[in-house]
Amino acid sequence: MKKHLLCFILLLLFGCRPQVDEQITICSFNIKFVGLYKKKNNEALAQLVKKYDMVVVQELVAPPDNGQYCDGKPYSEDPEADAFFDAMSAQGFDYSLSCEDTGRGEKIHKAGSSTEWSVVFYKPGKLKIASDLPHGFLAKDRSAHPVYPRVPHAHGFRTIDGKMDFVVINVHLSPGRNKKKERKAELLSIAQWIDRHDAQEEDFYIVGDMNIENAAELKAVTPRGFVSLNDECRKTNTAVKSSKPYDHVMYRPARSDEIDEAFDFQVINLIDQMRGTWQGSETYPGDPYKGSLFAQHYSDHHPVLFRLNIPGKDDD
Repeated sequence: MKKHLLCFILLLLFGCRPQVDEQITICSFNIKFVGLYKKKNNEALAQLVKKYDMVVVQELVAPPDNGQYCDGKPYSEDPEADAFFDAMSAQGFDYSLSCEDTGRGEKIHKAGSSTEWSVVFYKPGKLKIASDLPHGFLAKDRSAHPVYPRVPHAHGFRTIDGKMDFVVINVHLSPGRNKKKERKAELLSIAQWIDRHDAQEEDFYIVGDMNIENAAELKAVTPRGFVSLNDECRKTNTAVKSSKPYDHVMYRPARSDEIDEAFDFQVINLIDQMRGTWQGSETYPGDPYKGSLFAQHYSDHHPVLFRLNIPGKDDD
């Protein structure tokens, strides 16, 4: 009887512990000027990414709710941003949001396409924010920074069972064919920031729109010790005739072994996925492709995916 009672108690205790699946699937998605376009099909975009555990978003250009900037000054909710966050919340997401926007000009703290906020959506049944890990903007000055046109932001997370923690660095690097040196400098600066913080955490993932033009540039700008999961340079923007391998996930293989190499790096074709959601009276802007209109309703980038394997216990 005592043996049966002990087994019953152990089953109860084990059943009360938070359990998560063995993988975390992460989506990175540059959603063109979310928080600006009134035509944005927020529900369709949220439906598309609802199956993922985390969604790292670039180009959020306005705050979704009333709040305070880093310096304590108040800001007001933007209705377009709020609509997108409501759609994501309806799919079970919570979020980690930067305390302010960042941009290349001298003036920030404004809603508009010249600055961006950093946001990472996550499923609270699987992940929680880890404020004890390195987090926040990678530089104190978020306006007119000499290296970053948009200062990257680190977000720390931990699985709810405590078996794994990691830091995602959300980036949107300098755009343009003539900005290769600038992108290299940005990535080098990010790598140096990681080096200064890796005594506290080893698993860092640089994620987002890096605006890298081709394989030659990728090789030239990747910091020493890092690799890109998109090493085949799969095209990630929606432009049919001029698609580029803009989006990447960079990490250090020697320090992070949770990457699911079999899953690799996947690109979800946004044009194909959104076709069935179109309800406009005019022709679907993906057939034929009309870049400006498609971006207003959806985006000009495809979402990309990678996956982490959760170890038996945290290794750092």
